[in-house]
Amino acid sequence: MAPPMLGIDTREVPGCGVAAFAARDFAPGEVVLEESAVLVSAVACNPSNRELWQALVREERSRRLPAFQPAGHLGALCALRDLGLATCRGKLLTKCVGPEEALPSPQDAKREAQVLRAAIREGLVPHSSSAFSPDEYARLRRVIQLNGFRFNANVREGQTGYDIGEVLFDNVSRINHSCEPNLVFNLSWNEVSNTVHIRVEALSHLRQGDEVNISYMPEETRQKLPPLERRRQLQQHWLFTCGCVKCFTECGDAAAEERAAAEKQKLLAAVGDDWAGVKAGAAAVPQRGALGARDNSPGRYSSGSSSKD
Repeated sequence: MAPPMLGIDTREVPGCGVAAFAARDFAPGEVVLEESAVLVSAVACNPSNRELWQALVREERSRRLPAFQPAGHLGALCALRDLGLATCRGKLLTKCVGPEEALPSPQDAKREAQVLRAAIREGLVPHSSSAFSPDEYARLRRVIQLNGFRFNANVREGQTGYDIGEVLFDNVSRINHSCEPNLVFNLSWNEVSNTVHIRVEALSHLRQGDEVNISYMPEETRQKLPPLERRRQLQQHWLFTCGCVKCFTECGDAAAEERAAAEKQKLLAAVGDDWAGVKAGAAAVPQRGALGARDNSPGRYSSGSSSKD
């Protein structure tokens, strides 16, 4: 496998986590980064992924376990199967998992890990995976949910396996979202490396040290949605309140919005759980929003021929 072509530097930014910055100046259309996937769980790419997914579907339909979404476990099980414990811990669990408070509770993590234990019993993943704790498994699932890209190859919408599974990249996963991105990306199948390849190009002139961003939404969706709905969907699916310049201009200060939401939650808690539940229910939205994620974890969109949704 060819080494990745890196034109970015990454570092911690207070209040924002890891962010990516241009390592040098780039002209519009110039390639900033290219790399091959570190993990491919997309059903469209690999017969073994399809077999694992179908086994999960059978397990879910058997009702031997508490209800679960097969596609929501596919990526984590493929990672344990294909990469092993050491790589999952050393490379994948170091990536963004979103807010700690949004992770499953210990009780929920233990329940979700029953799917992993069943996969081990059925020989779908190595027995060594039993060393993975429920908390690690919950974090691995969240890493793939928040950092994965969709790739459907030749599978079309409506066909079996469409939008099932993800593709994960080691370096691109460090690039944050903006509703006015300065990078564009394209996914393709690479016959040489026999895996999915990503090519990231500059949309505008970049100076060394500029923060670089991609969009987790396709341009058509991004332009079509009203600003507040766009921000809501980003929060719903990727667990962050977008504070990019476009959102700040159109929606206001994200930090102020989060503070207001926190104050509202305190008020609801003070009034009482029953009333708060009614209000929360009235404001609830379907899990499957306009992004159309088949497993409620939409993955980032491809802007190329394998475009999502």
